[in-house]
Amino acid sequence: MKKNTIRSLILIATVIFLYSAHAQASTNACLVCHKTLPQDKIDCVTDCWLRSLHKQNDVTCDSCHGGDAHIAIKNMAQLSPQEFAKAKALAMSPAQGFIGIPKGMTMFDVCGKCHSDSVNRYKNSIMGKAYLDDKGGPSCTDCHSPHYVIIPDVPKTCKKCHKDTTGFDQIDPMAVNEATVNDLSKLRIKLAEEKVKGKEPPLFPKELGSFQIGFVAFGAVLALFIIAYIIYLFIEKRS
Repeated sequence: MKKNTIRSLILIATVIFLYSAHAQASTNACLVCHKTLPQDKIDCVTDCWLRSLHKQNDVTCDSCHGGDAHIAIKNMAQLSPQEFAKAKALAMSPAQGFIGIPKGMTMFDVCGKCHSDSVNRYKNSIMGKAYLDDKGGPSCTDCHSPHYVIIPDVPKTCKKCHKDTTGFDQIDPMAVNEATVNDLSKLRIKLAEEKVKGKEPPLFPKELGSFQIGFVAFGAVLALFIIAYIIYLFIEKRS
């Protein structure tokens, strides 16, 4: 009986130890600290990152901002100013790769770790080069949101910078170059001409479904039958 009791106690202690170790290892120091900061610093975590695509794919704070998000932090309310400063220095240590808010080529490097194809296309585009040269081009987070992480609604998102977004939904916004600008100009001229003349819808769409093809074929056969019947009646009447 005693042996079974001892075994049970050992098993319980092991489970508690493993659970505690897992909880400590999975604690994100960034989240713990940010929840005690002013509201805007809390919102970027609770209202944005926790509901983002990044959270769903386990992309944590340190994935983009660097630093050590897994240092052991006790109850924040019980930390002295000195203990808090020490914990902050450890979490945001440059030695641990902390970069804060990524900017310029650093932002492209950070985003490129997961989105290399998109970043390469964008940084070689007119807007990407304008961003790197600090000439007003939008950064990745200007269009995708820094924490909520969205797929931009083109051309709605573009209206933040462009008054006229006509035709934007028919180009690749990630790879705008001189050829794109020329194509956009031609497209706008075409749309303007169609608006002035009044574009009449085609009799049939360019691509017909199987049901539409069957319906058109049946209609054609029926029309031929009616025409043949009328001719037959006409001949019979004359004879």
